[in-house]
Amino acid sequence: MTTYVVDASAVIEYLVSGSYTVNADALFNRLSPVDTIVAPEFCLLECTNVIWKHVRFQGMSRQQADKTLRDLRALPLKRVPTKSVLHYALEIGLKYQLAVYDSAYVALAKRSNYPLITVDQPQTRAATAEGVTLKPITDFKL
Repeated sequence: MTTYVVDASAVIEYLVSGSYTVNADALFNRLSPVDTIVAPEFCLLECTNVIWKHVRFQGMSRQQADKTLRDLRALPLKRVPTKSVLHYALEIGLKYQLAVYDSAYVALAKRSNYPLITVDQPQTRAATAEGVTLKPITDFKL
């Protein structure tokens, strides 16, 4: 059984074509029934905002946005309340000049002792500095 914390940047790679889409496909499509992917509860909102940006600024159709949102909702993400990591997320954000929502993923990974999967470089640097184990998305292959 393996558990990972996944951030919105990695989830979006699964939903919208990007540099690591093939790896994100492998991550989400090759999970065993005992593997768990966790994310702060706001991850779905953050991903939905990225979908909105794709419609607003990059020409994604409304129909594609609706399909992408359905795909997001169908992902096997265990959503974790952020209340327990807010203080630590603020500390990390201030220490590394990192947005608190990005810091929350780092805080969750640190507190839970689960590896973090992200493609966000500032988040990666903060996680490394905090001693969080990182699982490169490139480790996942179909």
